[in-house]
Amino acid sequence: MTQFVKVGRITRDRHALRVEIDGRNGPGDLVIGAAAVRELFDGKEVDVSFVQVRSTDQVFIGWSGTARVSRSGRAITLRIEGQTYTSPIAQVRAVIAGTRAAAILSRPEPAPIIDADRKQAKPIDHDLVRSFA
Repeated sequence: MTQFVKVGRITRDRHALRVEIDGRNGPGDLVIGAAAVRELFDGKEVDVSFVQVRSTDQVFIGWSGTARVSRSGRAITLRIEGQTYTSPIAQVRAVIAGTRAAAILSRPEPAPIIDADRKQAKPIDHDLVRSFA
């Protein structure tokens, strides 16, 4: 079973989306551009970019990951710097429409394994050559 842990939020910045990940130390701000937002909701995979403002007249934009609508169609899945994040599509649409300030950004994490005596134990497949996962 997978649990989702809140790790940030997605907000609107003019017609683009800003992805804010708590504790991220990477370069610049993560952004899904305005044109990419339209393409994202048309079902295309789009780029997530980082934007660095070095001075008032110097801006650097680089690639940081991708975003797409999930297979179920109920979420936006982002792959940024090797990590997978997700956000409910209804919340992201509300952010774009301006009726919501931010959409929750979550990261999937496996649920802990609990023994019958309610103590953390080794996974059932810890000593197998191939695991169940």
